Amino acid sequence: MLDGKTILIVSSDRHDRKTLFDALDAYDCEAIFSARDVKQARLLLRDEEDVDLIFLELIKREEIVKFLTDLQAHPQLNKALIIGIVPADSSDSWSSRPDNLEDLARSPISNEEVSFRLQRVLGAQLDAPADAPSGESDADLVLNASFDEIVIADPGDGSILAVNAQFERRSGLNTESAAKMTLFDVDISSDRQEKVQLKEKLARDGQLQFSCDKRAQNGDRYPVEISVRLGIYQNQPAYLAVIRDLSEVRSLESALKLLSRGFDATVDDEASAVLIEEIGSWLDLDYFLAARFGMDAETNERSLESIAAYARGKLSASLTTVARNLPYRRLSRGDLVCAKSHAYQSLAADEFVVENRFESYIAVPLLNSERKSLGVMIAASKEPMVCWQVAIQTLKILSTRFSAMLELRHYQEQSREQGLHDTLTRLPNRLLFNDRLETALAEAQRSGEMFAVLFVDLDRFKTINDSLGHGVGDQVLVGVANRLRASVRASDTISRYAGDEFTVILRHIIKKDDVIRIAEKIIDALRKPIRLEDDSELHITASLGVAYYPDDGANGDQLLQHADVAMYSAKGMGRNNVQTYVAVPEESHQQKLMLESKLRRAEENGELRVYYQPQVGTESEDIVGMEALIRWEHPELGLISPGFFIPLAEETGLIVPIGEWVLRSACTAARQWQERFKLDLSLGVNLSALQLKQRNLVQTVADVLHSTGLHPKHLELEVTESINVKGIENLLTVLQGIRDLGCKISIDDFGTGQSSLDYIKRFPADRIKIDQSFVRNIGIDPDDEAIVEATISMAHNLNREVIAEGVEDEDQMTFLRRHNCEQLQGYLFCRPLPEASFNRLLEEREKLVVG
Repeated sequence: MLDGKTILIVSSDRHDRKTLFDALDAYDCEAIFSARDVKQARLLLRDEEDVDLIFLELIKREEIVKFLTDLQAHPQLNKALIIGIVPADSSDSWSSRPDNLEDLARSPISNEEVSFRLQRVLGAQLDAPADAPSGESDADLVLNASFDEIVIADPGDGSILAVNAQFERRSGLNTESAAKMTLFDVDISSDRQEKVQLKEKLARDGQLQFSCDKRAQNGDRYPVEISVRLGIYQNQPAYLAVIRDLSEVRSLESALKLLSRGFDATVDDEASAVLIEEIGSWLDLDYFLAARFGMDAETNERSLESIAAYARGKLSASLTTVARNLPYRRLSRGDLVCAKSHAYQSLAADEFVVENRFESYIAVPLLNSERKSLGVMIAASKEPMVCWQVAIQTLKILSTRFSAMLELRHYQEQSREQGLHDTLTRLPNRLLFNDRLETALAEAQRSGEMFAVLFVDLDRFKTINDSLGHGVGDQVLVGVANRLRASVRASDTISRYAGDEFTVILRHIIKKDDVIRIAEKIIDALRKPIRLEDDSELHITASLGVAYYPDDGANGDQLLQHADVAMYSAKGMGRNNVQTYVAVPEESHQQKLMLESKLRRAEENGELRVYYQPQVGTESEDIVGMEALIRWEHPELGLISPGFFIPLAEETGLIVPIGEWVLRSACTAARQWQERFKLDLSLGVNLSALQLKQRNLVQTVADVLHSTGLHPKHLELEVTESINVKGIENLLTVLQGIRDLGCKISIDDFGTGQSSLDYIKRFPADRIKIDQSFVRNIGIDPDDEAIVEATISMAHNLNREVIAEGVEDEDQMTFLRRHNCEQLQGYLFCRPLPEASFNRLLEEREKLVVG
């Protein structure tokens, strides 16, 4: 019995360790120790010298033999009974097992196997389970530990006495079924006369080797080489026939051809995809991937970036799932991770393997010349891989191809990075800036948004270089670069354009005033003294010019030229200031007349569009509403920025009919979405100062709500803070009239006007909207952070809700959430979308929520 016995389990296979522990724990053992390898086992045995039974995984033959020898020489531990465990993917049969091994078991271990081995080793000391397998001789164990097919035959008539598990698996015939055959019945390609000659040769020489075809379990035939020799089986003379599958050899030839073609191919994604598909198909894989290691920017966890992939059928294989449970530590050491069979058990921690119930699995690290892991190649199959060793060797060779490819790309990217950045300041250089400017132009042309180009030139920098030397000049340039970085968002672009000239792209601009505030902030930052390496201080100033797209230029050259003109205008006005580009009066007047004419026809020509930007709950991050935004899509000029045509519409009075059209269109869409998706979405629509002067505004809003069917509680009309109460007769009365309809009022662009607290208190508003110019500086400017925090606190004290616009990164969202801002809006969640795209967004949300 195992009562009071101490047992040690040594196995690298987590599944085997758990199975053994659970099975042995059913007995009344004194203690059960578990070790991953021999090294850990030796540490355990250092303090525990009274061990009665050891289950030992037979890997790394030299290490195991040394361990067994040491146990045999130990005065106490030499009495321990030892059961060996042959790994499933071992190519070593351990046929000549060490003397002090009592028995052999095969991985993966089952509960029945544990009971059976204990019964064999402990004999009468242990009651055998009723379902224990029948006894197995040492010769049978040797047979079943081999990956070749083996047949034992009578030397008299050649009748089959026994077959191993591999023969049974390939042929579908167990020992009982095969006993009706002779050894030479295995050969299905030789004729009767050839078989007679083979029998005579075997009888004469006592050994024989020949090639033939053999029948597989599914009826197919496959080539084999049969080696027969005379030996001893169960103390009797017998023929031992080893049957080796020649298809592996032929597969190796195919592999070499594929690999040769792969190495000759160009090193690009298209050639890689073809190679992965060919080898995946040849190895009969269900999944084959070559990928580089990356890092997820949001979760800061390792990720995979696919180079090429092959997946059979509808196999579930998202890169996120594949990457989640990869054994990165083993791969980074250059170790191969594999399981020939029962991979879903032995790699139970890998969600991807278990979910797809892979039988065979191989992960090969992609190493560079310094043995650093750059990526991984993964091959997996739901059926056991027949050509296991060939597959492993092929993948090892193929991994060198992809490793070289990744290393080459790394050096190319590194060289490109160096070629696109200024070596002194590490800012983008002129080449990269121009590329980003073209990208900004393309995006603005698609979305109709405005952006700004800033040209910054250091005043009297040549004097610094000439009088203090280029070393000091370089320190100044580095200091300026750092201050520019600290003054703008990560999504904006700063470059050292040439010498002491810097250029900036400010994207996603709503109002020109925001740009001027940022430009003045840059001027103020550069005015502060720069501390040099010798702890002395140097005062500098800068002149800054601004040009806007599309107002001041339709292409990059025009924008840069006009920003440069504005910068020289700043220098002409005494330096240390900001100037915007001013077009020639005649040119500006002609442009305005042309645009006014086109705008008057825009509504009737169907050129106006309503875009919708989602508003989300700060805690849930789910869509709770949307703001309606006007866009003008001209057939020749493309999308025209609202910042360009809205002032013209207000100046000409066109904003009144356009505003009513926007209100009606948005209310219609909002009502349809509420019915379709069963959501209580709020709709925000801007009111201009001219609309608020219209005596019939309250009635217009009421008529629109009635005709569209939108409930008033879902409509929020936004009024900019800068609107002067005195400038609009009965403004507060008009706004209260709108509230009496059941609508809500929001103060838009809060913080940019000159409102008093008394004004805000009297203003009939339900919500305050913090202007994006403050939100964008969260994490950059402590003063703006203080303004945002104070605004939220004040609004809550006045029982107003708060929404922040222009939220673009996680830090801003975290800050606003921490200070209890109720809702958020910005590019972090979604850009403004046309009606069809917003509808698709709600459809995708519905799938996620319902699914």
